[in-house]
Amino acid sequence: MKLTLAGPPGSGKSTVRRLLADKYGLEIRSTGDFMRQMSLEQGFQDITQFLTEFVTSHPEVDRKIDEAQRKFGEENENFVLDAHLGFHCVPDACKILLTVSEEVAAERIFSAHRATEGAKNIEESIHANRQRYLTMRQNFQRLYGVDIADPANFDLIIDTSQLTPEGILHQIDTHLLEQDSQ
Repeated sequence: MKLTLAGPPGSGKSTVRRLLADKYGLEIRSTGDFMRQMSLEQGFQDITQFLTEFVTSHPEVDRKIDEAQRKFGEENENFVLDAHLGFHCVPDACKILLTVSEEVAAERIFSAHRATEGAKNIEESIHANRQRYLTMRQNFQRLYGVDIADPANFDLIIDTSQLTPEGILHQIDTHLLEQDSQ
């Protein structure tokens, strides 16, 4: 089973990927974890600042990560890939988009006290999340001509704003069962 998860910051990708990995015995890959680590290595404490000030002017970072995703998808069968461009890099996967309201996303990120997300309050978190997602969206549009927010790129879209992680998992399970029966 190949699954890709995409969505804006705070949509629940990290939580859902762990639930899917546990339930289905899947390996986890995440470009967000890699980017957070890389931002620290480059001296950035804030991932939004890293994306807007470094990655935008160094497209080789995205290309390197995306090529690794593509290769991983070709060489492996049982995984969940948490990656904004995973749907594009692993076209034979079940492609899932998690959406969320800006306010809920900001509250989730702010309450999690993520080390590389420097917002000091909910308003700053909303602004940083919006800037981060817009930057990623523009970078991928420029690099590949792909819109990471286009619903046509996905097999399943779930608004996580009012759902528990278990509710999200239930919707994915239902979709996967429907796909298996076809």
